[in-house]
Amino acid sequence: MFLNKRRSFILAVLSLSLTASLFYCIFTKPKDQPVPVDEVFSQAPWSKPLPHLPPLAGVGEVRAENCGKCHIEIYSEWKTSTHANALSDLQFQSELSKSSSPRWLCLNCHTPVANQRETLVNYLNNGDYRTPIEEPNPNFDPKMKAEGVTCAVCHIRLDEQGNSYVLGANGTTKPPHPVKIDPDKLRNRCLDCHNANYVLDDQLVCAFKTGNELEQKGNSHGKVACGSCHMGELQRKLVKPELNTPVRTSHKHSFIGGGVPKRFELYEKQIPGGYRTGLKIQPLQLKKKGNDLEYSVSLTNEKAAHNIPTGDPERFILLKISVLDSKGISKATKEIKFGQEWEWYPKARLVADTRILPGETKVWKDLFTGIEKDQSKIVFEIYHTRLKESNAEHMRKNSENVHSDLRKKISEIENYYPFSSIVHKEDIDLSSGKSKIYSPEELFKISKNRKGE
Repeated sequence: MFLNKRRSFILAVLSLSLTASLFYCIFTKPKDQPVPVDEVFSQAPWSKPLPHLPPLAGVGEVRAENCGKCHIEIYSEWKTSTHANALSDLQFQSELSKSSSPRWLCLNCHTPVANQRETLVNYLNNGDYRTPIEEPNPNFDPKMKAEGVTCAVCHIRLDEQGNSYVLGANGTTKPPHPVKIDPDKLRNRCLDCHNANYVLDDQLVCAFKTGNELEQKGNSHGKVACGSCHMGELQRKLVKPELNTPVRTSHKHSFIGGGVPKRFELYEKQIPGGYRTGLKIQPLQLKKKGNDLEYSVSLTNEKAAHNIPTGDPERFILLKISVLDSKGISKATKEIKFGQEWEWYPKARLVADTRILPGETKVWKDLFTGIEKDQSKIVFEIYHTRLKESNAEHMRKNSENVHSDLRKKISEIENYYPFSSIVHKEDIDLSSGKSKIYSPEELFKISKNRKGE
C-alpha cells in the first residue's frame, strides 16, 4: 500500500515536471537580442552604407543629376560606367532575388549611401546576418537610389556639424558648394567595396580580393592607385565652359574595367572611356611538322597591378585556337582557361587559381595532329568571360522571382546582357603565312553583335 502511494507520488511529480518543461518549450523562448552591425562585422566598411547626407549648400540634394548641372562632361562619363549601372545590373538583380540572398548587405556596395535605402539595418537579431532588423528610412530618396554608385559615394562627406561638403582631389577655384581637398581619401575609397573578403556561412562567401592582390608578395608593379589605370588623366575644365574656370588636371569618370559592359549599347563607350587591355599578347607562333602543327602562345600581365581577371570569382580568360578549312568551317579547336575554380557545395572553397599575376607570363603550347591540305586558316581568340551559360540558364529559370520590370530581360538574358567580350583576335593564313591582328575598335564591334556568348 505504502509502495503504491509512493509510486503514484513519484509519477505525479514526474508528470508535473514534464508538463512544466513542455509548457516552457512551447510557450516561451529566449528573446531576440539585437546586436549592432558594427560588432558583427568589425572593421568592414561594406557592412553599412554611408550615413544620411543632407542637401549640399549651393547644390541641393546630393544626386548625380544635380552634380551634372555643372560637371557636364564628368556626369556624361559616369552615366556610361559600371558604377552607374551597379543597381540595375541584371546579374546582380537575379542574385538579389534568391531566397538566400542577404539583400541588405549586398546593397551596401551597390547603393552605398543611406539616402538610397528604403530601410536601414543597424542591428541584427542575435548577431545573425540572416535576421536583420530593418527600420524605415525617413530620408529615402528613390531618384538617388536609381543612380547606383553615385557621385556622393566618393565625393560627399559630413563635417563636424553634420553638414555635407565635397571631397575633392585638387582645385583652387571657388565653387558654390563647400569643398575640402584630400586626394588620399579619394584614392583609398575604391577598396571599401572592391576588397570585400568575408565568409558569411558555408555556401555564402564574398571573395573580392583586388586590394589584397595589390599587396601580394612578388607583385612586380607595386601598390598603385586604382585610378591611375581606371580613371585616365586628362587636361580639361572641370565644369561647364560658361563658368570660365581654368583648364586643369582631371580624370575620366567612366571607371573603365575589363571591357565587358553591363549593356550591349555601352560597347561603343569602352574606348572613349579609356579602355586598354592589361595584357601583352605575343603573336601566335606556329611550326609545322609533317601533318602536325605546333603552336605557342605567350601572354603577360604587363599593366595591371592586380590579377587578371580580378573581382568576381567566376570571371575567367578563355584562349581558343581553331583550324578552319577553305570554307571557313572549324575542323579542330583547342581551349585553355585562366581563372578561379570554385566548389560551392556543400561548402564553398577555392579549388584552383590560374589567374595571371602582375608581371607574370603564361605560355600555352600544344599541337594539332593530322592537318589536311584543305585546312588553310588558324584563328586565335582571347575572351574575357563574366557569365557562363550554365549560370545564365539558372537566371532564366529563376526569372519569376525578380521584380516584374526585369522579368522579361532576365528570362532572355542573352539579348540584354553581354556574357563576355573578345579582347584579342588573330587570323593566320597557313598557305601564305600572312596574319591579321584585329584592332580594339574591331573587337568591340564584334562583341556588340555576339548574343549569349
